[in-house]
Parts: sequence; C-alpha cells; structure tokens
Amino acid sequence: MTTIKNKLIAFQEFLHKHIPISKEMGLTVLEYTGDTVKFKAPISLNINDKGSVFGGSGSSMMILTAWSLVKLNCEEKNIISDIVIHKNETVWHKAMYSDLIIEANFDTKYDFIKIKDKIKGKKHQRINCVIKLIDNNGDLFSTMAAKYVIIPKS
Repeated sequence: MTTIKNKLIAFQEFLHKHIPISKEMGLTVLEYTGDTVKFKAPISLNINDKGSVFGGSGSSMMILTAWSLVKLNCEEKNIISDIVIHKNETVWHKAMYSDLIIEANFDTKYDFIKIKDKIKGKKHQRINCVIKLIDNNGDLFSTMAAKYVIIPKS
C-alpha cells in the first residue's frame, strides 16, 4: 500500500517531469489532505530585481498548486480527464521577501464521485479554488481565486 508520503513524492516527480517550470522554481509538496494542498518554494529561485518574490513566479505557483489539488482528487477517484485553468484573479497585498508557502483549497465541498459520473457522461466540470501565498509565520502576501475545468479525455 502506497503511503501518502510516497504518493506526494511521486506526484512531485510527475510535476517536475511534465511541468518543468515547477522544478526550476524549486516547488516542492508539503502536504495534501484531499481538501488542501500545500507547496513551498525558495525565494532565491523566484526573486525579482527588488529582492522580493517575482509576481510571475508567485502567480504560476498559485495556479499550479490549485491545479495539483484538482489533479490529486481526480487521481484518487480514477477520473480520466484533463484539468485546465479557465480563469483567475490575483490580489497582491504586500511585497514578500522570504521563502513561499502556497496553499490551495476548494471554495466549497465537491463530490468527486458525482464528478466522476459527470465526466464519464462526457460532460465538463468546473471547480473553484482559493489560493494563499504565505510565509513560514502564516503572514498573508497574496490571494487568488481560480476556476478550473475538468475535461473528459477522449
């Protein structure tokens, strides 16, 4: 039986292989509960000319973290699909000068058994996530609201 730690290591390897920017940004998985996923990344690989977190890196990591939350849930329920970002909105509250923790949650409770039936019926499913960019102390630097679409694979 695969432990959650082994599952997360395998998922991180998947990300680094199939989404190479995740490796270049130093993105690593911290935790996954089904409702939440947390990643971390060093500022040293995501820094701008002002010495703070580069907004493009932060946005990319927030999008990827929430995508991973949807992907992991689909994998758990054997939902054969593609997951794509549909739209997002980011708010930057203040500049960040430290390593990053990115946390994604669903905006509501989703029933992935029902979603599986919908996908089997060749219908799309929209999923909304909320993402936070925080530091090791839990201080909030950025928030994102993002919509993903689960698409049946042909």
